[in-house]
Amino acid sequence: MALAETLRSHGVTEPAASLAAEAGVAAFKVGFVHWLAADEQRELSALMRATLDELKAVTAGGA
Repeated sequence: MALAETLRSHGVTEPAASLAAEAGVAAFKVGFVHWLAADEQRELSALMRATLDELKAVTAGGA
């Protein structure tokens, strides 16, 4: 995955680079699907922030 390779080239080691890349892609997919919903009024950027906040909460054990 290109994103993981970019992270590795910036000094992020494995498995962190692959995990971060996959999580970022998953967060984008979830945010994008919500953005496409007919009743959604928020900007894509707001949905991405909310999705990443949810991911942080889950990985921190808060959800």
